[in-house]
Amino acid sequence: MSKQDLSVIEQDIEALYLGNLKTVEFDLDLPTSGANGSSITWSSSDERYLESNGKVHVLAYGKGKRDVILTGHFSYGEESIEKEYLVTVLEEENKIKVEKIYPIDVDAQCGKMVNLPTVAIVVTDEHKTISHSVKWDDGDTQCFDKLGDVEVHGVLLDTKIDVVANIHVVEKIENKQGIQERVVEDFNKKDVDLLDGSAFKEAQDRMLEVLLAQDDDQMLYNFRAASGLDTKDAPQMIGWDTPDSKLRGHTTGHYLSALALCYAATGNEKIKEKAVYMIEELAKCQEAFGKLGTCHKGFLSAYDETQFDLLEKFTPYPEIWAPYYTLHKIMAGLLDCFEYVGIKEAYNIVDQLGDWVYARLSRLDNKTLKKMWGTYIAGEFGGMNESMAKLYQLSKKPEHLAAAKLFDNDRLFYPMIRKIDAIGGMHANQHIPQVIGAMKIYEAGNDRKYYEIAKYFWNIVTKAHIYAIGGTGETEMFHQPNRIGALLSDNTAESCASYNMLKLTKELFLYEPKASYMDYYERAMQNHILSSLEKRPTGASTYFMPLRPGGRKSFDVENSCCHGTGLENHFRYGDAIYHYGKDCVYVNLFLSSKVTYQGVEIIQHVDETKPQDVHIEVNGKGDFALKIRVPYWCHGEYQVNMNDKIETVSMDKDGYIQIQKQWNNDHVHIVFGISYELEQTPDRPEIMSLRYGPYVLAALSDEQDYLNLALKKDNLSSVMKQKDHTCEFYDEADGLTFVPIHTIDKQAYHVYFKLA
Repeated sequence: MSKQDLSVIEQDIEALYLGNLKTVEFDLDLPTSGANGSSITWSSSDERYLESNGKVHVLAYGKGKRDVILTGHFSYGEESIEKEYLVTVLEEENKIKVEKIYPIDVDAQCGKMVNLPTVAIVVTDEHKTISHSVKWDDGDTQCFDKLGDVEVHGVLLDTKIDVVANIHVVEKIENKQGIQERVVEDFNKKDVDLLDGSAFKEAQDRMLEVLLAQDDDQMLYNFRAASGLDTKDAPQMIGWDTPDSKLRGHTTGHYLSALALCYAATGNEKIKEKAVYMIEELAKCQEAFGKLGTCHKGFLSAYDETQFDLLEKFTPYPEIWAPYYTLHKIMAGLLDCFEYVGIKEAYNIVDQLGDWVYARLSRLDNKTLKKMWGTYIAGEFGGMNESMAKLYQLSKKPEHLAAAKLFDNDRLFYPMIRKIDAIGGMHANQHIPQVIGAMKIYEAGNDRKYYEIAKYFWNIVTKAHIYAIGGTGETEMFHQPNRIGALLSDNTAESCASYNMLKLTKELFLYEPKASYMDYYERAMQNHILSSLEKRPTGASTYFMPLRPGGRKSFDVENSCCHGTGLENHFRYGDAIYHYGKDCVYVNLFLSSKVTYQGVEIIQHVDETKPQDVHIEVNGKGDFALKIRVPYWCHGEYQVNMNDKIETVSMDKDGYIQIQKQWNNDHVHIVFGISYELEQTPDRPEIMSLRYGPYVLAALSDEQDYLNLALKKDNLSSVMKQKDHTCEFYDEADGLTFVPIHTIDKQAYHVYFKLA
């Protein structure tokens, strides 16, 4: 050891001043040598915000600041020392320029407190419609004691731009909206079976193999460690669930749901045993938390209550990471184990957790709650409102429904109530589950506002924010409406977002059984969800579905959010194939499967190489209607054969053909019209995708630029040839092979291309 060399380094460290590192918004000047001659190199703990050369990337407004560890590596002679510097990179200032603020009108009952919207809907000078926070002069919650109209003033947060709300003070607020009745019902998951021979059944079987091989004690590791119990020498969790991850526990929640859904779909008794074991052990963890003396009654998670405490102080990500999001996954898994496996202890656990949630949130004021839910990532709560509303339907405790409504998020809900698309700039998968929760609150309490929120949201997303495969979002974010062709990258269509859009679609269908809902459901399930699973039984799933030219799927097992939903997805294929109403059965999706209705077995046979060719056997006797969706891709062209005789059957206003008869071991054969179709992107019509019936086709090519194809709308049927008895198609004009995107594993592909 050279004391002289060390002394030089220490003097250089002492002499070095990098500026005020607590509020960094400009590039840092990082020297490569010290005042006394030591050599210095630099490294950053997060290159996204601070590069090793000192270049600073401030965060977009609204995303908060970030702490980054900058490490200086000092060396002189034979000695070296590392010195860490904590650098706080700021978010950029709010530079919004407003073209228009939509009028804000609020009905208030005289003498009663009313919560004002905490956001305004703004159109910027760039013609972007966004939801922006408001600071009201006299607070978010006010009371008016005189009838008539009152103006309330405030400003857009972090600006000096005035905002006015028109308050209409009335004697009594009447709800003039009627109740939307539920029209159809889900079949019990155990009554729907996938049949061998389909890609859906193969995916389900692969995931069954994955679940059977999963170490349950590993899934329990973080819960046992946090509650002070023995971890039983289990291996630690990986990725987003490592013992130092602030999101740990979320994958275990998904795992509970996957076990429950798998048991319902397959009846596998080993899966049931695993679910029972998980619940028994989590009950011990909940009991152990109660004895620690540091957590409140009923609490259960893979860490203590610290993150929840910090969220109430508006602590940003990544200091905390979405504690209520993780809690939602746990609660959802417990509810699923009770509903689909019948484990009563699962209900006991989640009931106590629900009490804990209400006790925690009911003491907070409206301003605090809205600010929490509007906090980037840290305040993400998944579908907590959904789980609390579902719990209320079981417990009938008013506190549980009240807790569900405490998650109302003005930034999302207020524009939906106004029927204005302002979701651009919002995190897609952060907000879709909140809308599912709105539907569950409506189901639990008949407040029409929540139904209208969900319906409008679904309409704008599916009409103006989806890619050809049914997925939505780029780099996890919603963008302005109809921005599709300009946003084709490796980071398109997060799998979680489609998982949640399918859940929302099914919920809405129960109230309005229209073919348009199932048209979207088919598109996303067939082309995105089925595409997201690796072809080997690894359980690996895509996070994003790349849609840039020459993209390749990347499958991960790092316990990301999409890995978690991926554990569940492939046991949900039976969710929407069939529904039943009064004396009728809906056939919504066309895949080989069977269901039993009033003792009658209904069996579908579909050859995946001929998706237009659907055979339905009705085995047994019964008097009911069979309602069969006319898919969007057949353009109203179909032929119905009943017991080998052609029948004339018309399509109803909801997009279904209805066959009403006394069934007696009958066979229905439907042949839908099918064709190749080009779909233009709305913002860049020169960029297109190709579809064959329900299949989005992808060209196999390593080319990194857009392919310029000779395809034309009027020559598709002549140049596109399907190889016999396969799902492979050959483009004779361009010498390219096309396949449905769900069949692709790791090959490079093009979903979007240009026409020559």
